[in-house]
Amino acid sequence: MTSLSQLNPDTGARPCDPKSRRNHALRSLLRWSVPTAICLLLAVLACFSALDASGQLNLVVRWLLIALLAVASSICTPRFAILTTAVTLLTWSWIELQGPGGFASAPGQMVRFVVVMSTISWLAWLRAKLTAAERVARVDSLTELPNRQAIIEALKAELSRARRFDRPFSIAMLDCDGFKQINDQHGHLAGDEILRKIGVSLRQQTRPFDCAGRWGGDEFLIVLSEVDQSDAQLIAERLRATMRHHVERDFPSLTFSMGVVTIRDPELEWDACVELADQAMYASKHLGRDQTRFEVVSSTSGSARGDQSSTT
Repeated sequence: MTSLSQLNPDTGARPCDPKSRRNHALRSLLRWSVPTAICLLLAVLACFSALDASGQLNLVVRWLLIALLAVASSICTPRFAILTTAVTLLTWSWIELQGPGGFASAPGQMVRFVVVMSTISWLAWLRAKLTAAERVARVDSLTELPNRQAIIEALKAELSRARRFDRPFSIAMLDCDGFKQINDQHGHLAGDEILRKIGVSLRQQTRPFDCAGRWGGDEFLIVLSEVDQSDAQLIAERLRATMRHHVERDFPSLTFSMGVVTIRDPELEWDACVELADQAMYASKHLGRDQTRFEVVSSTSGSARGDQSSTT
């Protein structure tokens, strides 16, 4: 298991579900292919601008260049898109100035530069606004973890994959023991700092293709992709130990209760999976807190087998 988080460069969130991971891979590919295609088209324009008397080839290349610049504004960072557009337009103008028309086409080139730069800048600004809105909709602002909606989508995707490939997975519900007392004694800012530290710990100690997010209040839900019970036990205990390490110096009384459920029945719905993890978490609290309760669900009846609980 890797200890490094992998953030989505557009939203800042981790790519929790397969669709997000596919989009991330596609955009990474396009970020390299679009500048390469622009360079190739500029080379074609330079080679044939003087030779193509009809101008038909140049017209096609010009439209392709503008289309690629528009694509760049939708997949690259705004600064990179604007810089790429400026360099492309200046190179394009230089090529045309070397052609038969010479400086006679300079006024038209200036108009083209202003119009295309304005359009691409507006597209980059619009994309930045949409990205910010998407981040607000899917990321918890305090912990910078996926929010409830993003977790539900990831859990649905994991259930769908389990149905296709008949592979188990695990989910873990985490709750902070004594969080309310710390809020009452030290104030809500102290509670916010605890939640931020938990967010850092979960980002560092979960894999890029898992989904660890804030479910609500001081509860966190972790979807462990294709993780069976034996691995889930190791992961859960390491997570709990790591979170204790992050908070024990400032809040030594804070502990964590966790319920971990391994799903071997992919016919369950996502809300039933969450309910089972929630019940396992409360069972660990009833056993004395600062524990992890492990269970396995293997039938459509929803029956679960509590295998063991452990304490740090």
